[in-house]
Amino acid sequence: MAQCTAKSKRSQKQCLKWAIRGRNTCHMHGGKSQGPLTKKGKESSRKAALRHGANTKESLAQHKEAMDLIRQSKNLLYTI
Repeated sequence: MAQCTAKSKRSQKQCLKWAIRGRNTCHMHGGKSQGPLTKKGKESSRKAALRHGANTKESLAQHKEAMDLIRQSKNLLYTI
């Protein structure tokens, strides 16, 4: 078994606990965590990470459409 490879932010010393089998870190530094495994868990994790929705596909598509309309109106004004 190997030791945990996590280091302290303050002292820069390596953690002295044993790493979980098959991992590089101990249970305190995320060795046990595997993240969401089910489809429902992955979806809820994705939704929880969404902060404001400014960069979603729908939002970007609306922005692009609005910019196209502005460009078209500017071109129309310049031709008049």
